[in-house]
Amino acid sequence: MNKLSIKPIEVKTKYLVVAFAVLFISACADTSVVTLEDSVQQLYDLTDYDSDGVVKAREKCDGTSIGAAIDNYGCGTQTSKIMPFKIDVKFVNNSYQLSDQANVDISKLAELLKMNPQINVVIEGHSSKVGVAKLNQLLSNNRAKAVALVLINDFKINEERISSIGYGFERLENLADTEQAHAENRRIMAEISHIEKIDDLKWTIYTVNQAN
Repeated sequence: MNKLSIKPIEVKTKYLVVAFAVLFISACADTSVVTLEDSVQQLYDLTDYDSDGVVKAREKCDGTSIGAAIDNYGCGTQTSKIMPFKIDVKFVNNSYQLSDQANVDISKLAELLKMNPQINVVIEGHSSKVGVAKLNQLLSNNRAKAVALVLINDFKINEERISSIGYGFERLENLADTEQAHAENRRIMAEISHIEKIDDLKWTIYTVNQAN
């Protein structure tokens, strides 16, 4: 009785094994074989050396500050800064002749320019308010040119870095109408300018507090 009940189970098991094998083989036969291609050589440097989000292949401004607001090429804002530089060059009345002491002071400016080749200078000539405006304008122009020529010819500063302008008595140092005030106003000023790269930082939750 027991042997008769076992045989059908064994037969069913065999059929199931065969069916599973057929399905497995069929599945394998339908699966496409993917062939991996050789790795592609990267021609560009994709490293972001200064961590500004721009890869080296596109970077035009290395060394950007962390957190700076930049353009698509990794560059921040460039701003021109102008600093007044006072040199003590005075003139006698109605003259643009440089004194020996003036050359000493001009040499200090020349040394500064040599040590900082990235900066340029504007030489400003001024006059007292004695006399007519036209004459004082001419005097101030000549005073500025006299200093500029010393920088160019004697100290070999590139003339492209030097410009001169005369203001007559438009910008008086001393408004008094005394001989001392007139002497103070017959002077030279120098404005030094240079381009300084400033990285404006991106807005953060701390930006408001920093502005205050």
